[in-house]
Amino acid sequence: MPSFSTIVRHGLPATWVVLGLLSVLSGCGGEDPAADADPESGPAVADVDNSAGQTGSREASSPPPRPWIEPLESAVDHLDHARLDEADKQLQAAERLLADAGDGDDKAADNNRLESLKKQLASAREAEVERLAEEKTRKRAERLAEAKELQESGKLDEATAALDSVLSMAPTTGQRGTVRELKDAIETHRAARRRLGSWMKMLASKQRSEVRAAQNQLRRDPDTAIPLLLEAVRSQDRPLLVRNTLEMLRRLRRPDVAVPAMIGVLSRADQQKSWPDAVREISQLKVPGAGPLLLPLLLKANSAAQKTAVLAALAEIPDPPADTLTALLTLLHADGAELAPALRAAFTAMSRHGQDDLVALRGLPADIDDATADLLAKLPERLTQVAARKGDEHAAAAAAAKMLAVLIGASEPAVLQGVKVASSVGQLEDSSAAAVVDGKWDAEDLKTGWRHSLAKPGTIILDLGSEKTVAAVRVWNYNGVGQRDRGWKEVDVFVSNSRTDLTPEASGVIPRAPGANDTPDFSIQLPVDQVRGRYVILKAKSLWAPSNFAGLSEVQVIGY
Repeated sequence: MPSFSTIVRHGLPATWVVLGLLSVLSGCGGEDPAADADPESGPAVADVDNSAGQTGSREASSPPPRPWIEPLESAVDHLDHARLDEADKQLQAAERLLADAGDGDDKAADNNRLESLKKQLASAREAEVERLAEEKTRKRAERLAEAKELQESGKLDEATAALDSVLSMAPTTGQRGTVRELKDAIETHRAARRRLGSWMKMLASKQRSEVRAAQNQLRRDPDTAIPLLLEAVRSQDRPLLVRNTLEMLRRLRRPDVAVPAMIGVLSRADQQKSWPDAVREISQLKVPGAGPLLLPLLLKANSAAQKTAVLAALAEIPDPPADTLTALLTLLHADGAELAPALRAAFTAMSRHGQDDLVALRGLPADIDDATADLLAKLPERLTQVAARKGDEHAAAAAAAKMLAVLIGASEPAVLQGVKVASSVGQLEDSSAAAVVDGKWDAEDLKTGWRHSLAKPGTIILDLGSEKTVAAVRVWNYNGVGQRDRGWKEVDVFVSNSRTDLTPEASGVIPRAPGANDTPDFSIQLPVDQVRGRYVILKAKSLWAPSNFAGLSEVQVIGY
């Protein structure tokens, strides 16, 4: 191979020289690029050109996107988000595009999809119409209830405005009738204000004579007075007026009106000062109706004070719900201000429903879960512990726990000692009334029993010495020889802190005595619902065989 300098010396053009060198250098590799190529594939350039041609062919064969797909997909999204008007617009656009397109399988499938979406839209619109109708109905009902509450609260102008708004919402025929009735009631209320307004003002007096005068006047026209009383009982800043109004409602002997009004006071936190008055009037009313309202109120009460007030009312009513005990279990197992009234409320409910057997769960709801059953099983021990507590701060809870423990058999009452005869009616000289507490019941001796004349009904008053809890009274009838029919037959038992017999706590029939010595026990035990009091009064209602006298042999008071 000639050197570069030699080539230049021979006078060859420089360009030729460079080209020649490049040619030589490319051949020095010893390999032919074309040798490794597939002989059937052709030159490399041809391969590139062919590839480009194939790509272009594929692109040319792909169908263009169907223009109605996008609005269909958009309609689906709008339907999913309840944008019904937007969905309708997109479906209409898709329908126009499908109508302008030619026939084909794809079009047929998309038409089916369009029809399906249109049905979905129609169903959604029907549901929306129903929802709006229901919402309007609900709003009308709410406004009607609001108007009634405003009317009862004495906000007559606001009540009228609420009724007018109901009329503007296309009310039903029944609702129009209700509106008319409420408007009539409002006008009656306004007239009552004008006529009885002065007596209502006097009802808030501190002078009892004025209060009684106002109450007497209002009782003459109770139907007219009731709306004014219901308005007054809601007063937030006039507790004296509320107290006298609650009393007035009780005296009207309209429990259907009085009970909800009293419990309404307990439900309002802004009337806390009036809660004790509401509890007192509920307890004095002593009619059914409060129980089903009080227990739900207890479960949603927000404060310990409100719970305590509701529990105090639950303890005094005649109709506590059967599930009161299970609802109170958590409170019974916790210490706090609610414990004592919760124990008393539980006692009332358990006494009313015969729930004294916690093992058999008699009288309790059938659907008791394991947690509730566990608390019931632990209740006797808990009551025993609370009843044993000492100190003034525990006195109320200890006394209530003792009552409940006695009721379920976890504690036993005993014969009270130191009982004396306070007085009797018609006592005969040779048979003192004091003999009924001398401890002798099986002797025939006249001096060991009490005889009285029949001029007045036989009555004897026993003094326990101080206030105690009476669980039962045990009576032995008169046991004179051959005079077994001279005893009492029917008897009423009263327990009180005074010597006045009001409402009997127990009644029963006393068996005849055998009229002989050394006989089996012939007494009868009359259960008393664990009533607190200092005096126990026994009054004869009838005799076995009325003659010239009657009497009793012995009386024991059982309690703690």
